[in-house]
Amino acid sequence: MTCLFEDRLADRALRLLDPVARIAAHRRAELPAAWAAIEAARRAGHWVALLLDYELGEWLEPGLPDARDGDARDPLPRLTALVHARAEWGPCASTPQSAAVMAGRGGAAPAWDPRPRPGTPRAGHAQAIEAIRAGIARGDYYQINYTLPLHLDWPPDLDPAQAYAYLAGRHPVSHAACVRDGNRWVLSLSPELFIARDGARLRVRPMKGTAPRHADPAWDRQAGEALQRSAKNRAENLMIVDLLRNDLGRIAVPGSVRVPALFDLEAYPSVWTLTSTVEAEAPDVPLAEVMRALFPCGSVTGAPKIAAMRAIRALEQRRRGIYCGSVGWLAPDGDFSLNVAIRTIELRDGQAQFGVGGGIVYDSRAADEWEECLWKARVLNPD
Repeated sequence: MTCLFEDRLADRALRLLDPVARIAAHRRAELPAAWAAIEAARRAGHWVALLLDYELGEWLEPGLPDARDGDARDPLPRLTALVHARAEWGPCASTPQSAAVMAGRGGAAPAWDPRPRPGTPRAGHAQAIEAIRAGIARGDYYQINYTLPLHLDWPPDLDPAQAYAYLAGRHPVSHAACVRDGNRWVLSLSPELFIARDGARLRVRPMKGTAPRHADPAWDRQAGEALQRSAKNRAENLMIVDLLRNDLGRIAVPGSVRVPALFDLEAYPSVWTLTSTVEAEAPDVPLAEVMRALFPCGSVTGAPKIAAMRAIRALEQRRRGIYCGSVGWLAPDGDFSLNVAIRTIELRDGQAQFGVGGGIVYDSRAADEWEECLWKARVLNPD
């Protein structure tokens, strides 16, 4: 097992050490026992790495029956918990796991060109966008986060930890992770926090609204300012903020849900983003109950959530896997931090996949959404 979590902007890393157990849920019926085992491990003083596939949400929401539950063709767990005896905090550069591989800062690039290839043809993508717009016109939903997989070339001699260290160094974010579970690697370069607990306080920071960065400083500044003024992107962001406020309200102390930041503009090496923050007080609410109320994050579903997830299941031909799910850690004291697993490579048996997508509203244009997916994949560019 490899479990490394990094905030590359604050130069802070967490490494889980001395694995003691693995907990997994392959079927909906296994979920209660899995949550109980995770809680028991935490109470015993252990640290837990969590891999929560997007499709786990189909088991958590009673209003969303899962036709694929128990399908022998889908034997992969939707919840995986890797239990460790201890953990170490330290700066990214001095964390043993990070130092042992090629450091992203100043290291030479691995000999790797991923050559991402869309798993959905452009015509099929356009048809899906138009189907979503028709659903919005009917009043079925307000917004859908539609995604497509990109298949990557992965040389057999490329060390996944080396690739992660290089990419994370070139694209520093606050919620990066490198996790190995047997023959599965998850390399997450996510800038988005799903949910974190600090004592009794829960905090979510949804990202909705993106724009590409530019080499020219003047154009770059204008792109960021235009994003922050964009009525379309602000409306999308506000929709998700309202959804998450409602989700938090299901478990929070009445009157404690608040929005301390709305439409913050954040700069990353390849994109500008709009980020908002929602907080609530929820003392003594167990992790399983928090996940039932909020997972998956509304920023990767759409609104209303159940209707959006039904549409996603109908329109997207492949399971998302860890993409749009969550990767994170749970501490013995009950604190946790979980990202939204965007900008995330999932590698299994030599096959690598990377998802991209965006929020679709009635004003969305299929050509623009396709281009947005392509420039979101620039994080993988070798130069």
